[in-house]
Amino acid sequence: MLRPMVPRTVWERLIVNRMAAKSNLKLVEHDFFFDLIRDERVLRIRKDHRVYLAHMIENFEYFVDSVIPMHVNGTSLVDMSGPRYHRLKGFGEIPFLFPSHTEPYDSTAQYLDFARLSGGETVFDIGAYSAVTSIIFAQLVGPTGQVYAFEADDVNHECAQINIEMAARVLGLKNIKLIHKAIWSHCQGVLFSNEGAMGSSAVNITGGGRGVERVVPSIRLQDFCEQEGINKADFVKVDIEGGEIEMLKSSARFLKSLNASVIVEPHFVDGSLSTDRCSKLLAEAGYQVRVRDKAGEAEMLIEAIPGVEAT
Repeated sequence: MLRPMVPRTVWERLIVNRMAAKSNLKLVEHDFFFDLIRDERVLRIRKDHRVYLAHMIENFEYFVDSVIPMHVNGTSLVDMSGPRYHRLKGFGEIPFLFPSHTEPYDSTAQYLDFARLSGGETVFDIGAYSAVTSIIFAQLVGPTGQVYAFEADDVNHECAQINIEMAARVLGLKNIKLIHKAIWSHCQGVLFSNEGAMGSSAVNITGGGRGVERVVPSIRLQDFCEQEGINKADFVKVDIEGGEIEMLKSSARFLKSLNASVIVEPHFVDGSLSTDRCSKLLAEAGYQVRVRDKAGEAEMLIEAIPGVEAT
């Protein structure tokens, strides 16, 4: 009977503190950020990204080991409290400007293990975030290949653009086209929560109140390909924070027509993971589907290769 009388934020704070203690982490609240601390290692999270605290607690090792830390007052600090340059472990060729959360190389390595990219291939990176994956894909497909990177969040897109320009200057990569649009089921625009975070998504998925909300341009994948004259793709990565169902409802069969292999990161939509719904849409479109664990995290990945058309 006590709970309704206590502000929701108090209960949320109690829950995350219990989660932290259970994971042998200390959670310290500052004016503008939270620190998660274990031994001398610190993971710093922006205060208005508190919605991600539980995920960061659950996957502390995954994120704190993703980049080369700063050494501050005897601690190893990974600062995700705002746009910061980091050196990514596993890919040290250039520093990356991350909008907030770092993007561990382990996830990209898992994509690459599935995609088996080679020179001259075409890749769609749908939900590019900071463009780390786009840049690595672009290296592998080479100057005769092409990467189309889509990012709807304003801050994420800006950081991705900076990273792509850096990759062009330092690595000579000029085969990435960055598109500031949401891949969706229509072209009328989407009310979007611009958080500058990995979890940025449409307001009808996030529930709102998590970032600057504005309508961002949207486009169906088939309409984009028609505009660009694209009739074949080799690999498509889909990581759009709950928008994957909306996209696949309109584009799964089109992806099959491109003969593209697809990897999808499921997310929570309407209270449940999108894994089964996405797998069903892909299978109905004629894909052979496999669900596997995601490296370093509790989530899953959906891998789909073109197969025999479903009857």
